[in-house]
Amino acid sequence: MRTKNSWGTVIYDKKRHAYRARYQNPHKPGAVVQRVFADRLTAQGWLAKEKQLVEADKAGLDIWTHPSEREAEAKARNARTSTVFKDYAAEYVENWRRKDGQPFAEATKRKHREYLAHLLKAPFVGKAVTSITETDIHRWLDTPMDPTPRLRAFQLLKDVMRKAEREGLIEKSPVTMRNPKLPRSKQAQIPVATPQELKIIYENMPEYCRIAVYMGACFDLRINEVCALQVRDFDLDRGVLHVRHSVGKGEGDKGYRRLKETKTESSTADLPIPDVLVPMIREQINGRGGDKMLIESPKTSGILTDSALRRLFNKAAEVAGRPDLHFHTLRATAIDAATHQGATLKETMALGRHDDEKTSIARYQRAGSGRLRELSNAVAASLLPRRRTREDVERELDETRKRLAQLEAELAEFNGTDAPETPRR
Repeated sequence: MRTKNSWGTVIYDKKRHAYRARYQNPHKPGAVVQRVFADRLTAQGWLAKEKQLVEADKAGLDIWTHPSEREAEAKARNARTSTVFKDYAAEYVENWRRKDGQPFAEATKRKHREYLAHLLKAPFVGKAVTSITETDIHRWLDTPMDPTPRLRAFQLLKDVMRKAEREGLIEKSPVTMRNPKLPRSKQAQIPVATPQELKIIYENMPEYCRIAVYMGACFDLRINEVCALQVRDFDLDRGVLHVRHSVGKGEGDKGYRRLKETKTESSTADLPIPDVLVPMIREQINGRGGDKMLIESPKTSGILTDSALRRLFNKAAEVAGRPDLHFHTLRATAIDAATHQGATLKETMALGRHDDEKTSIARYQRAGSGRLRELSNAVAASLLPRRRTREDVERELDETRKRLAQLEAELAEFNGTDAPETPRR
């Protein structure tokens, strides 16, 4: 039996014992759009709704799409809205990339997994992403947690919810509160090293690796970056250090140390070599080829591991009376010295290769290379024991002779003048 309305048709299908509703495809003349229903009333209701969609399309109020497309979109939407947070967060961490699209270093990935582990302890992780509320997050933040895991997990939660908002999974992120406060780290409270302490540490480290002290203090390098320095990274004629690598383990944060990319994009940089450091670096290189490590492992002649260098540094720091000192404190030492030499904020950020999104480095102009070189020389000169040259000795001797001649002339004047008589009592 066929029922034909003014728009579309409903046909009874005897084989299926169902009703088939159909109408002409408005975008493909000759093609038919149809669906099968259990009863006539439902079929006619569907047909009426489809008519409204087609008329809206003709009036330019909306775009008609085939029911199959709409059903697929609805299915995908329902799948997204039912996505459990813990699965969504795990997928986010698994696919997390740097700003340049490259994967993070293995050590950084390990940290991300640690942050995720802390976040997955939240009571709301079993809920759908779409059903998590501000109240859920406040309750979680009110539970006892160590400050650092709390902050890192919260920051990860904020990133995950931002992604959900961008993808249209949620209308607005429920993470509207500020980051939890983090007490000042113990390492941040460690006083910077003095020039005298650096000298003692330098003198009490093995000769093959002692240059690491001033590499860290003058260039603001991380210990992994110091261990990654190769002879080819130094252009002593132009006075430029090319920071291109760090050292790290292999896939899964396992295996022996190897050269890898720097920690952040801004860490890759060309830094001016202070003039006072050039002789020290040249002596360390000692004519070796470009592929050789600046600091070689005495066992393998290859990469000296950061853990080995750290042990040697810590031992020398104890001799200097600074058992609290970390190699990483040398970075703070470099910035402190730069500040005392009159460096501006943008100059210290350029010298330290900082990548701080909150400060928005883009607001500052690139520090002038000439000023940066002067700053670098001043920092090194304030930290290194200065090596006297022949010219220094001759200049000092000449100045001493002039001063001696001046003093002798003054003495001669006294000798040529009669001393005043002592008055009689």
